Amino acid sequence: MNKTCGVLIPYQNEKERIADVLDQILKVKNLSEIICVDGGSTDGTSDLVKQKYPMIKIVRMEKCSGKTEAIILGLKTMAADYAFLCDADLQNLKSSEIEYAINAILKNDHADMIIMRRTNFVLTTRLTRGDILYTGERILSKSDLEKVLRLKPVGFQLEIAINKYMADHKKRVYWVPSSAISTFKIKKMGFLTGFTNDIKMIFTMIKYAGLKEFLRQIFFFSHKPYNENRR
Repeated sequence: MNKTCGVLIPYQNEKERIADVLDQILKVKNLSEIICVDGGSTDGTSDLVKQKYPMIKIVRMEKCSGKTEAIILGLKTMAADYAFLCDADLQNLKSSEIEYAINAILKNDHADMIIMRRTNFVLTTRLTRGDILYTGERILSKSDLEKVLRLKPVGFQLEIAINKYMADHKKRVYWVPSSAISTFKIKKMGFLTGFTNDIKMIFTMIKYAGLKEFLRQIFFFSHKPYNENRR
């Protein structure tokens, strides 16, 4: 039986950016379904998606509860074996790189998760390994993701919770390079609000995992690039 992969794209107020992401997603040939999850947008993002991309499924949350909660809702509607998690505010996302990452999971049995490493991240982010540890673009089995979600991460704790689960269960995690660039919060919200939200995000991750786990991931998690010949 052939394995399948669907994509989950959570968003909130990304009307100005989401079309660039969806244009690339629609070019990806090895995706079985595309699900967008509206986390409480007020800028008409869902109206844009519905009008411009009628073939894409939209799931709307009743209230704004955060990224993790959006993924929980979207996953309930997903039929695929694997989930590709993708942020909605990316620039320079490339369909060919997504296809390669998905094939790394679907056509081989020696990878449990593939992370799309944002190689164009700024130096300060790369020094703390944020280009791997906290990137939103990653592919893992639906069953593993469901197990992570039972550990009750909230908001932006999702990535560090996935990393911890994978490390604790000795899963095989590799990365592939990605040209995508995230839109920084200071650009979307202004410098002060964006900077404050970045600091809050870091503290909420540490609160979930603990400082020891936070440092363990920085030093030891997923240093290996994907190699299709690895066994």
